[in-house]
Amino acid sequence: MHKTILIADRDDGALAGLANLVEEMGYDVLLAHTAADALNIARQRWPDVAILDLGGPELDGLAASRELRGMAAARSLLLIALTGWGQPQHWDMALAAGFDVHLVKPVGLDQLSFILSMAYE
Repeated sequence: MHKTILIADRDDGALAGLANLVEEMGYDVLLAHTAADALNIARQRWPDVAILDLGGPELDGLAASRELRGMAAARSLLLIALTGWGQPQHWDMALAAGFDVHLVKPVGLDQLSFILSMAYE
């Protein structure tokens, strides 16, 4: 069974680029342009991994992370923050919101491959 990766980023270019990269790695991909869209998609098809940008106009990635953790209950989810925000306080905010990993854009192929390989079976 393929792992499903939910990616949310309001930047169309970043979203498409990351989606292509993840698909080439052999994962199924679900795409969202906002954190709110990501939550709606997760309600319909639960992902193994969610990669969320932290910024957002209505519901940001931090709030979406907390919501996904609440929705997860007994289901597994590897939650990755992928953002341009790289200061120590951003790492702390991401972990406090329920993210497992905080990555700063641009992420390298090897780094992403290693982290996605840790997704739950």
